[in-house]
Amino acid sequence: MEKMDIGVIVRPFGIKGEVKVKLYTDFPEQRFAIGNVVTLTYSQQTTDLKIDSFRMHQGFALVRFEQLHNINDIEHFRNATISIDKKLLHELEEDEYYYFELIGLRVFEDEVVLGEVIEIVDSLAHPILRVKTGDKDLLIPYVNAFILDVDMEEKRIDVKLIEGMK
Repeated sequence: MEKMDIGVIVRPFGIKGEVKVKLYTDFPEQRFAIGNVVTLTYSQQTTDLKIDSFRMHQGFALVRFEQLHNINDIEHFRNATISIDKKLLHELEEDEYYYFELIGLRVFEDEVVLGEVIEIVDSLAHPILRVKTGDKDLLIPYVNAFILDVDMEEKRIDVKLIEGMK
């Protein structure tokens, strides 16, 4: 069964078993829907847990699992990776991509490699690609004005940047 990482537990949140999760996914409401089963990976162990509650708070997900109801139950899951079965993903429209599909793609401008996508940052207006360019990171809004083409077969994104973005 192939898995997709959807977040990492940052720390417990409060004393009633909630955890603060840094998201690695788009569609968090679907990924963390009540009743969904997720896999936690920590210290080379895995545990399947059912989602009991989910809410967003200051850019993080706050999640409680059915089986864990206090801070003592969840403390050892700090830094655990949360993943789901890829079969649970819904099919996207043509030219739409899941965040995890864009991570690792090479970014080109005029056939010159700028770097590699290392993260997708959510913003209120649109997603932003964080591209590692050697010694620094480049932030590129994921909008048609800058993204010319995404070629999944070639594992590349062609962009057109404006002055000041590099």
